[in-house]
Amino acid sequence: MRRFFEAVVDHPYFTIGVICLITLGFLAFIPRLRTDTDFSNYIDKDDPTVMAMERAEDRYGAQALLMVAVENENGIFNRETLEKISAMEQAFAKLTGVDEVTGPLSVQVITGTATTLTVGPAATGEEVPETAEALATYRERVMASNTVRGYIVSSGGKAAVISIKLGTDADKVEVTKQVVAIVAKYESASDSIYITGLPYMNLVLTRLMGDDMKVLIPLVILMIIIVLYLSFRNLRGVLLPLLVVIISAVWTLGLMAIFDVPVTIISFILPVILMAIGIADGIHVLNRYHEETAKGLLKREAILNTMKEMRGAVVMTSLTTMGGFLALLSSYLIPQRQFGLFTAAGVLAAMTLSLVLIPALLALLGVPKKRARGETDGILTRTLSGFERVILRHRRIVLVGSVVLFLSFLAGLPLLQIETSQIEFLGAKNPVVQAIDVMDQHFSGSEQVMIEIDTGSRDGLKDPALLNEIVALQEFLEEQGVRKTISLADMVREMNQKFHADDPEYYLIPQDRKLVSQLLLLFTFQGGDLGSMTLGDFSAGEVMGLYSIEGSAEQVQLVQDIQAYLDDHFTGPVRAEMVGPTRVQSSLHARIAKSQIVSLGTSILAAGLIVTLLMGSVVAGLISLIPLVLTVVISFGVMAYSGTPLNMATLMVSSITIGIGIDYAIHFVSRFRREVRTGKDGDQALQATIQTTGRGIAYNALALALGFVILIVSSFKGARDFGLLVSMTMVISAMSAFTVIPAILITFKPRFLTRKSKDPR
Repeated sequence: MRRFFEAVVDHPYFTIGVICLITLGFLAFIPRLRTDTDFSNYIDKDDPTVMAMERAEDRYGAQALLMVAVENENGIFNRETLEKISAMEQAFAKLTGVDEVTGPLSVQVITGTATTLTVGPAATGEEVPETAEALATYRERVMASNTVRGYIVSSGGKAAVISIKLGTDADKVEVTKQVVAIVAKYESASDSIYITGLPYMNLVLTRLMGDDMKVLIPLVILMIIIVLYLSFRNLRGVLLPLLVVIISAVWTLGLMAIFDVPVTIISFILPVILMAIGIADGIHVLNRYHEETAKGLLKREAILNTMKEMRGAVVMTSLTTMGGFLALLSSYLIPQRQFGLFTAAGVLAAMTLSLVLIPALLALLGVPKKRARGETDGILTRTLSGFERVILRHRRIVLVGSVVLFLSFLAGLPLLQIETSQIEFLGAKNPVVQAIDVMDQHFSGSEQVMIEIDTGSRDGLKDPALLNEIVALQEFLEEQGVRKTISLADMVREMNQKFHADDPEYYLIPQDRKLVSQLLLLFTFQGGDLGSMTLGDFSAGEVMGLYSIEGSAEQVQLVQDIQAYLDDHFTGPVRAEMVGPTRVQSSLHARIAKSQIVSLGTSILAAGLIVTLLMGSVVAGLISLIPLVLTVVISFGVMAYSGTPLNMATLMVSSITIGIGIDYAIHFVSRFRREVRTGKDGDQALQATIQTTGRGIAYNALALALGFVILIVSSFKGARDFGLLVSMTMVISAMSAFTVIPAILITFKPRFLTRKSKDPR
């Protein structure tokens, strides 16, 4: 390796030129980067729940709708509000890619007598009623419809929804942009208008991600500059590591563009994280270089000595960090796997640049003057000396205290909850969540449960016995908290009631199959549309339920209860299967939790194995892991005791903490062993390690903590929680490296410290 570093130092212009060409190559691909905020693309297409939803979409059309809710505290049954709704309905219907628009004026209602049955729009001609009498008649017709009330118009009459069904081939982003533009024209003080639905959520997420990056990237660069200046107090100490992290981010984003990997709500923070992580190697390399030049060595020899001493630790810390991120490859969500893979690639790029670009640039620069220590250095020196005194005088208390702390927080882990809903990730103040709250307040809920009933035979759904089974299913759903259910059975019951002079006693399924067929035939002749309630041949149809639910655990329980009911009551030739977003989200919750346990175990095993192999000692590997396990338990224990749930972003924290946090232990153990092998005793080795490598660890931890904590300005609650949690783990793991590890090394004096073995350098 010395020959390689000699070539880099002796030919700096060539080295820098090659790096510049590579960077320009990656930079050219970055404009091709695309974003993907569609949660349906975050799960493998061969997942049974996704396959079921796609089959349903092929048969019945889009399962997720775009909805515009209009709210008026005095009620929507006034001409001004209804004219606004009418204008929007007409505008939406003209958009390319929109298959169907249903609103309070166009929604179909059934009216009838003993001799006639009429199906038509709620408002005559879908026009706003002209007179007060006509308006009152219209209101009565709408509020009398079991299907419309609580679905299109709220039970209290203070809100209405325009439901927009998109074509399967529609450009959802473009259509949603046009819907937003139309809504903006009709906003007023008297009527509040909200948009909800998956297409709108995707559009908002894309915009918020872009807005976040405009703020986060400058902030993380500013943070890096401050930390590097505090650490080195010279221009090169700031520019060299900063250059490394910027180039590594460019390489990583270029690589994503080359392989057509989109930016998601998880990976959009990747550049920020890479910059925070990537400066670690540069800090340690430059810190060691200043040590070597302080000895009076010539520049070339100082650089070569630095690379000889640091390459082992840099490679080890980078590999363990990569291992932590690569452990996310076992995650259930595709974006988590992509995030882990490409962050690991970025860490590899930062390691390579730290070992190649920094020595090449140092070769072109003069020998740095001995830096003057400021007030910050004095505070750091006193703090590190405080750790040193504590370990030398009270190391046994430190060890016992660590065990007590570990057990105390470990006891709280059963209280930890996992919340994988998009609402938890977005946060209560997100405009999407606010719109969902309006839907939950005025209507039956924003969540949809979809159940497909497939008879496998033509006209199978016309069987009165089966229709009564569907009625029983709907009653069961309502008992489980589903507020509104809609099915073919509802339409048959309502038509039967209307056909019998609106007598409530006839709101039931006729026992005569011929009468059921006649009612449905009459309904279709009148121009009625059954939508996804049935296929054209009445062989299969969907039962839809609307509900509002507190969290993922309740949703999982709901799905389990429904599935148990379906297994018990639909055992014959009729097949009943849950399809749609509720089943997908339930599966997501269960599988994410399991995959994160696998990721955590994988990252711990990988980190321990890497340290063991490179240090040539199993004991060294185990000791390096101790503060990391302590950190993970404490951080999750804090969340458990505070009632803070884990979401899609923070579920990754444990694996990332192992990968990044072990760097402190590696640097400390590596330097401590080197000092012992020079003949120093434990106390002397501790003093030398904590006042040299300890400084690099402190600034490294500070950079990472500040780098992640800036995520608190993100628009996403998940990203904010992620930043705070990782920042906390960085502080805890650094504190553990200064206390637990030296206490173990000095107390137990493990043999790997003095045993002759392959040095990681």
